[in-house]
Amino acid sequence: MGYEKKQKNLNREQKQAIGLLSIGTFLEYFDLMLYVHMAVLLNELFFPQYDTHVNRLLAAFSFCSTFIFRPLGALLFG
Repeated sequence: MGYEKKQKNLNREQKQAIGLLSIGTFLEYFDLMLYVHMAVLLNELFFPQYDTHVNRLLAAFSFCSTFIFRPLGALLFG
């Protein structure tokens, strides 16, 4: 058709950056999935037995707080 996409080869630094970003993304999602699977156990161990909906909300809020405090900790501690 007259349109051919030129292939661009990645240099060493770009390949290294892709590898490190992939590892970081894997660890972030592993942390998320680990907490999601452990939420039932954490509800029973750490939160008083109120209503099941309240326990689920407490577990969700404790997880969501990490998304607030991680960037603040990064700013504070570098």
